[in-house]
Order: sequence, then structure tokens, then C-alpha cells
Amino acid sequence: MSKILISGCGISFSGIKPTWVKILKICGYDITDVSGPAISNQLITNQIIEKILVNKYDQIVCQLTSFGKLDVQCNLKNKWLYKNDSLRNFTHNGYWPSSHSQDHFIKKNYHDYLYSPLLEQQDLIFKLMLMQNLCKEKNIKLHIIQGYNLEWKYHYIDMINFDKNFNIYSMYKESAYWSNHDFTNQNSVPCRSFQIHLAKFIAKNYLKIVKNKLEKFHE
Repeated sequence: MSKILISGCGISFSGIKPTWVKILKICGYDITDVSGPAISNQLITNQIIEKILVNKYDQIVCQLTSFGKLDVQCNLKNKWLYKNDSLRNFTHNGYWPSSHSQDHFIKKNYHDYLYSPLLEQQDLIFKLMLMQNLCKEKNIKLHIIQGYNLEWKYHYIDMINFDKNFNIYSMYKESAYWSNHDFTNQNSVPCRSFQIHLAKFIAKNYLKIVKNKLEKFHE
């Protein structure tokens, strides 16, 4: 059985909601999931690189999230930040996945005065280069999938091998499943029926794993 490592944001995180990753895990596929709710591309890629430096995998799925997110390492001095966030009032593995909403004045000030979009894209692309090279050295099949539409403005993105025209959220919004979306608390995680559809889609088009175990899940 193929040993699979997956990292992504809440679209993929199997910890709480019935995501496509959780569905594949229920089906018995050998999956290590290091995704997290609302986390940024920084954590998504760092966790993959850290894992493949010390472990062996056959395939990796890097589900990229939107730009502009910010993960903050929590400590005693800054815990009041997430406790006073109307939407992201939680931590994940010691980080406050603060996302990029304007609901918290600290986040708003960060984006108004400190955020550097080009630097974020450069950092992400260079990490993807490293990831791609490591996977080639270790004979790991790497699948990079955009969770949302990403407007790449740094030319070195052309050195990364993935479909820049595809993203999960556009697929979701253009499907019949969108009518079942739960908008509570600005939720962006796709509904269960679409997640089942997505699990089958990724299994067939990316992972190339046996589909029959997924047939028990009805969309």
C-alpha cells in the first residue's frame, strides 16, 4: 500500500470535519495527515519538509492555501490575541492560525502596514523548489494542489511542476454541491458531499490508488 503524506489547510484537515483526507483514512489508506485548520502555506510546507527529511513516503499531497495567512507561535504574552479573536479563537500545535480576516485589529494592522506579498510568494516558491528536489532525490511522487485561486506574480513559479489553473475551491463553487455549503461563522470548508466527491477525484487523478474502497461513500 502506498504510504502518503498530506499537508493542507482546513479543506484537508482530518481532525474535526469530514474532509477528503478523513474519508481516505476511513477507507484504510496509509495516510499521515499534518494539515491544520486555517494554517498558512508556511506551516503547510514546513511540515512536509520536516517529515520527508526523516521519514519515507511514496506520495505527498501539498494542498496550498490562500496567500496572506499568518501563523503565530503562541506564548504567555500573546495568548490574549487568539482568545479575543471572534473567528480564530483557538490554537493548533502551539500556533494561532490567525488567517487573514479583518476581524482582529492586530491582523488588520499587520496587513495594512507589515505584510509583504512578494516576499511571501518568494518564500513559498523557494520552499516548493526544495520540496520538489527532495522528492526527486527520494523517489517520492509529489502532488501540489491549490486549495484556492492563487495569483502568482513571481516568475520562478514556472519551475514548480503543478497545475496553476486548477484549484479546489473553484471546482467546489462551480459544482452542484455549493448549494449545500454551510456559511456559519464565515466557514470555508467544503460540505461533506463535495468532500466525498473530492476524495474520489484526488484518488483517481492524483494518487492513482484503488477506488473501490470509496464506493461505499455516496455523494
